[in-house]
Amino acid sequence: MSGEHVRCAWQFDPAKDVPTAIYLSQLWTYAATVLYPMRAVKHLGFFPRGSIGKYPTRAPTPGEGQLFSVHRRQPVYLRSDEVERVSVAEFERGASLYEVVVAPFTRPVDAEAMKLIARLTPPAARILDLGCGPGTQLLRLARMFPQGEVVGIDLADEMVTIAWRSAQRAGYRNTAFWQAEVTRLPAEFAGKFDVVHCSFAFHHYPDPVGVLREIYRVLVPEGKSFVIDGGTWWANLMAAPFAQMGDPGWVRFYTGSELADLFSRAGFNDFYWEELLPGVGVAVGTK
Repeated sequence: MSGEHVRCAWQFDPAKDVPTAIYLSQLWTYAATVLYPMRAVKHLGFFPRGSIGKYPTRAPTPGEGQLFSVHRRQPVYLRSDEVERVSVAEFERGASLYEVVVAPFTRPVDAEAMKLIARLTPPAARILDLGCGPGTQLLRLARMFPQGEVVGIDLADEMVTIAWRSAQRAGYRNTAFWQAEVTRLPAEFAGKFDVVHCSFAFHHYPDPVGVLREIYRVLVPEGKSFVIDGGTWWANLMAAPFAQMGDPGWVRFYTGSELADLFSRAGFNDFYWEELLPGVGVAVGTK
């Protein structure tokens, strides 16, 4: 499969796109009325942050540095018979629109998550961005850790291609890209990453423990996994009906306590969850 061809011919489908538009309008409204204002309140020190577990410490190593970005200058794609087309069709159909329709909601949450990641990640970290989409957060991580590298994986080949092209246009040499299934990451990733980052993708995974076990497998000792997603019971309760209606591939949201159980079952030694902004949190698992 060539990275030189992207099928971005998006066409409006009322049966699929009207429910998605309703869901997105709810996200945008919540972002405008809650997330952005509360981020300003948080900066003033008035946000009552909720948390679970012990705040983690940064690993004492400088990081694994650059490897895959040196040897893999082109995206690595799966064979067509290795991909379950039904599971990725909707994401491929809207790949070129992802930055426009999703980023307004995720931007304030990801900005807060990046502060935590920066505090806990070594300067030359090798980072795996799980479900990288069009590369929005991947490029931010590449800027934050120029001595390290960021490897993006996504099951949708168009997402991989768009992310790779964005990195090329921006001149980032510390990035690499794979098309891969989250429960079957490439064998060569085993024990190679300081950090695994997963932003607003975990609710799409039908086998969350299987995903977390793969994350555990690819982390170095004392490596960390950052999962950014919904996390409070009340926000999950409100969002679930809309997500079920309009988010392709949505499975479920998890509370901080439920994530703690999932991480424990996957073998992680330590767990920490923090509410970044109202209703949305980050789970940090340490190997």
